[in-house]
Amino acid sequence: MSAKAQTVQHLQRYQGLAGLALLLAVAACLNATFFTTQNLANIVNQVAIPGTLALGMTLVILSGGIDLSVGSHTALIACVVALMTKAGYGLPAIILAAVGLAAGIGFLIGWLISATRMQPFVVTLAAMVSLRGVVFLITKNNVSGLGDTLRPLQESWLGVPTPAWLLLVLTAVLALAMQNTPWGRRIYAVGGNAEAARTSGVNVHRIRISVYAANGVFVGITGILLVARTRIGEPGGAMGYELDAIAAAVVGGASLLGGVGNVLGSLVGALFIASMNVLIVLQGIDDKIGMGLKGPIILLAVALQRWGR
Repeated sequence: MSAKAQTVQHLQRYQGLAGLALLLAVAACLNATFFTTQNLANIVNQVAIPGTLALGMTLVILSGGIDLSVGSHTALIACVVALMTKAGYGLPAIILAAVGLAAGIGFLIGWLISATRMQPFVVTLAAMVSLRGVVFLITKNNVSGLGDTLRPLQESWLGVPTPAWLLLVLTAVLALAMQNTPWGRRIYAVGGNAEAARTSGVNVHRIRISVYAANGVFVGITGILLVARTRIGEPGGAMGYELDAIAAAVVGGASLLGGVGNVLGSLVGALFIASMNVLIVLQGIDDKIGMGLKGPIILLAVALQRWGR
């Protein structure tokens, strides 16, 4: 392998770290308050939601799919969590209901994709619109006036918020599962070449369904964390979360063609997105402009992957 090819390969493998380092360097030049303790704590607090959502999206992308519905899906779960909290349900019941409902919706999406053989883009686009409609049917207005049921999820341990610890645990467990279990290896096989995986005895139908169901579990956790942080259920909330999740996975090295990437890279990608969002706020930039910047970032990451191939 030539020196140029090796350089491109290493850049592609560590593109998330390179991008994060570059962003932090730019942030240090633009804003003197970026590296204050308070601001860094804010970044750590904010990374939990896009990071958790990015883990599930990474599974989907590794299998060769995509999920455009996670924003609407998260909003639906958040409103259910808010309604249950307001009704006086305990935290265990809320967690079981939220994660179970989200996993069931994910299972249904995966089954539709696998059974109908339609493109994941089409199925999840339809799900994005339908789920948002369901949210507004359930509650037309914000659900507020919540009690302290979810307060334990906003406490800190050793100075680090509980959601950040949860993200680290989820990342570690998923990374081990992807590398050391037949399920994880089959996801890579299906994403790399579904037909070859099928002829090798892999149940592609089952793997695709399980991936979207697992993605639903991460959406359920995200919905709980969202309500714990905002203390409100918004039917119009979580807009653009699907873009953050895809951007984090792709910046972290996941290929939209499937079969390439890892969850540790997606964690770095989520740190990149959270840091960029905080920098945009500090600089007083309109958040719509910030959302527009994520498109070119995804294009750049994908272009680097194609170059590396």
